[in-house]
Amino acid sequence: MRRETPPLPKDGIYRTILWALVATVIGGALIALGGDLVLHDPAVNRFGAITALIGAGLYVFFRFLGAREAKRHAEGKDGPDRL
Repeated sequence: MRRETPPLPKDGIYRTILWALVATVIGGALIALGGDLVLHDPAVNRFGAITALIGAGLYVFFRFLGAREAKRHAEGKDGPDRL
């Protein structure tokens, strides 16, 4: 029984996830700046900063997963013995 392999870094879904995370980081940074400079509201500032930090953490995590999968694919471990 062959399992589906995770998406490689060149796959469209993987790139879409990364771009969505980049947009999340940028959006969170803009919300944080707007909360600080325009609204002068620390709650909005904190929300934007936390959103940007979570998006950045997920971006790093997905980059790690993609690099690991690309390395596994390059080593030729995509055979039928791989679970």
